[in-house]
Amino acid sequence: MISMTVRTISVILAATLWNVERHVAIVALVLGLVLPYVAVVIANAGRENAPSLPSTFVAAPTRPMITPPGAQDGSAESAAEDAVSGPAPGTKTDSHER
Repeated sequence: MISMTVRTISVILAATLWNVERHVAIVALVLGLVLPYVAVVIANAGRENAPSLPSTFVAAPTRPMITPPGAQDGSAESAAEDAVSGPAPGTKTDSHER
């Protein structure tokens, strides 16, 4: 109630002094515009969070670490690598020794 009275007085003062004392009118107008914001901030600052409510923080799921290719124990990849690197069974290889 008090803040609305001060705001009303400042807006009326700004309208009255606009052609007489422009600097005072601008200060009164700024006061009339800023005062509602300050009043809302002060009104909301008195609220307390209820300790019984659950937390809204949710922990992020952990992602598994990627292991290097040599440390994998899967046999499917190692069999495929052996097939590429070595000759197929039953094929002749020409070895050129010097």
